[in-house]
Amino acid sequence: MPIKGFGINAHSGRLDGNLDLLEQDLIQFQRVGFDYVEIPAHGVDAILNGRLNLRQMKRVKDVLARFDLKYTVHCSDWLNLMDAERFPLHKSIFEASIEFASEIEAEILVYHSGRVELESEYLGTLALTRELLSLPDQAFVEECKRMEREALAELAEFAREKGVTICVENADPRVDEEALWELVRRLRVKGVDLFYRIAPAGDIAIYNYSGVVDRLVEQVKGVGKDNVGLTLDCGHAYIASRYYGFDYLKSIKSATPFIKHVHVHDDFGQPAGLDRRQIVLIAEGKGDLHMPVGWGEIPYREVFSQLKGYEGVLMLELRPRYSPYYAEALQETRRLAEECGLV
Repeated sequence: MPIKGFGINAHSGRLDGNLDLLEQDLIQFQRVGFDYVEIPAHGVDAILNGRLNLRQMKRVKDVLARFDLKYTVHCSDWLNLMDAERFPLHKSIFEASIEFASEIEAEILVYHSGRVELESEYLGTLALTRELLSLPDQAFVEECKRMEREALAELAEFAREKGVTICVENADPRVDEEALWELVRRLRVKGVDLFYRIAPAGDIAIYNYSGVVDRLVEQVKGVGKDNVGLTLDCGHAYIASRYYGFDYLKSIKSATPFIKHVHVHDDFGQPAGLDRRQIVLIAEGKGDLHMPVGWGEIPYREVFSQLKGYEGVLMLELRPRYSPYYAEALQETRRLAEECGLV
């Protein structure tokens, strides 16, 4: 069967809760010829204090109903079922996101895979102090992954009742965290490695496991629910493959049986580093740029060839700065998809 259609994301940062902007964007998306729009639950203020925001929900539905478009939903970028300290809150936000998807008749709900956060506690001045001794170890990370699997399995049953499929998205690398992990692995005091139990030599993507696509596949397999699959983010995977050193196309092929949603955008395969401002990264060709297909270096003809049999949406996930090129981006993506037998 052919794919369901082509989509475009409504950008959460641009909307920032402004439904007038959402309506303006939907007018453009429909005029360009997209079939689907991915609505960010956090971008339209659909969730308030861990619960569905019923007042805003009504206004969102009124706006969406004015258009001949179909919808998918993206959870908050910060939703994290591996956050041990705030797990009940994150789970309630996830439940509300499922409700939101059901309310707007979206079959797909995208969730950024969980990770053990290090930024605030370890990546500042504490990174150069004895606080390194309390760096979360691999056993803790594995426990958090187990917590995520069990939560996803439970949430999948609620999602099934609502007609929603959960799609866990692969991540791009966090080079600051990887650098800290490597420092801990190498650090020795008086010739004795104090951290041998924390970081085995050569290990990668510890705190951000889904940077390696095969590890996300294993996590989804562990959930064991047919309505929990993968969102393949082609741009994230390309950067990660170059950084971590795995075979990009081979990883897509191995993930194909579990892929239920695809994010399409381009980049140059270089991680961002510490400065993630687009105005800096674009000139240097670094980071998760979310450019139209053909602007970067991702081999999309080969990518789409690996996706034969995929029956979901090809969702263009582009930054608003590229809005003048939406029609061109859709045309190029459609052309490649047709040539590769996806349409």
